[in-house]
Amino acid sequence: MTSSSLILLILGVITLIYGPKAVQYQMRITNRWKVYWRLVNQSKAALRNGDQQLSQQLRNLSKGHLAKVLQMQRRRRLVTAFSMLLLGGLYGAMNAMGLIAL
Repeated sequence: MTSSSLILLILGVITLIYGPKAVQYQMRITNRWKVYWRLVNQSKAALRNGDQQLSQQLRNLSKGHLAKVLQMQRRRRLVTAFSMLLLGGLYGAMNAMGLIAL
């Protein structure tokens, strides 16, 4: 096995590993956003019903969820950039080996 084939194989394996993980991570972020908005809406409903203590507790919970979602989105951007770099490397390696014709 030549070194270029080995590099191509390694890049392909890494792409296969990180691709599905990025999709799963995006689904977790989407679910977190749903929980955040549900908490915000419940807090507003509690405030309309005159229960300020419950509203404050729900607001504090929603702030924690918002911080976590924003942290997860920052991490997702790094994972996406890394995945795009890997795909670019994979494409470049395949192009250099003559497997892809432009």
